[in-house]
Amino acid sequence: MSTHRFFVPPPQIRDGEVCLRGSDVWHITKVLRLGMGSEVVVFDGRGHEYRVVLERTKRQEIWGRIEDQWEKQTESPLKLSLVQGMPKGEKLDLIMQKATEIGMFELIPLASERSHWASISSQMSAAKAHQRLERLSRIGIEAAKQSCRSSVPFIRPIVTVEEFLAAPPNADLKLLLWEEEQGRRLKETLRAVAQPIVSAVVVIGPEGGLTPEEARRFQENGFLSVSLGQRILRTETAGIAVLSILQYEFGDY
Repeated sequence: MSTHRFFVPPPQIRDGEVCLRGSDVWHITKVLRLGMGSEVVVFDGRGHEYRVVLERTKRQEIWGRIEDQWEKQTESPLKLSLVQGMPKGEKLDLIMQKATEIGMFELIPLASERSHWASISSQMSAAKAHQRLERLSRIGIEAAKQSCRSSVPFIRPIVTVEEFLAAPPNADLKLLLWEEEQGRRLKETLRAVAQPIVSAVVVIGPEGGLTPEEARRFQENGFLSVSLGQRILRTETAGIAVLSILQYEFGDY
């Protein structure tokens, strides 16, 4: 079977055919130099994979015929949601890439008081914000392809602390990583979990962390405030570290 693997969203898979578009067309024709009749593997990001024979080109598209299909189960039994305070620069790109490889289910970008997003959101148009999320989506797709995941993480719209706490996701375990927490460490918290869990939400602040008031509001909404010890991790490191630990403790590591 071909090792060339491409992501195609479900709307482009119908009636026994698959439509490849955009950069995939360039990659197939100019980089891989595959001709019509070649086979590729397509996944839809929702657990389905297809063996596809390339049949014809149409404008800037390549259409292929589905020869076989199956469900691929490479996803962790643990549903991991990362609520990430918006960092500066391209740090969120790194977080998206590595968290996808680890097995993150969804990313929820958080605009908190100290986040870079809070200082620029008033100047950024809706179109620019959409482009930012589209870039993260592309990074997630590439990371899912590289790590042979069968699903691509969801990327939720950017929310404020107030918006998030108005309708937080349900989870068996809700953690707030806060550098000012003195009384509870992550290790002790996980040891106290009495039963297997299938979902966890992790909140990470931006550079500078969450304010005491923001931390209090999360705590009042059922989030356990925990520390990672005496060493302060960068915002782009903390989430990756905690997701890895949770995957080890409750997932499929």
